[in-house]
Amino acid sequence: MEEKELTYEQAMERLEQALYRLDAGDLPLEESLNCFQEGLNYIKICQEKLNGAEGKLKLLRGEKFVDWQENG
Repeated sequence: MEEKELTYEQAMERLEQALYRLDAGDLPLEESLNCFQEGLNYIKICQEKLNGAEGKLKLLRGEKFVDWQENG
C-alpha cells in the first residue's frame, strides 16, 4: 500500500511504531535516522488527512476553507 493511500489511523499507528522503536534506544545510528525520517513522513500524512477533513467539514457547513500552510 502506498503511503499516501494510508488512512489517518494507519498512519498514526505506523508513527507510533516508529516512535516506539526510537524510544527503545537500541537502534544503530543509520536505522535511527531512517526511523526518524519515516516518522516525519507519517506526521505529514496525518496533517494532510486532518487538513482534508477540516476542509470537507467547512464545505459541509458552508464556510470558506483557507489552507494556511499553502498560503503562507
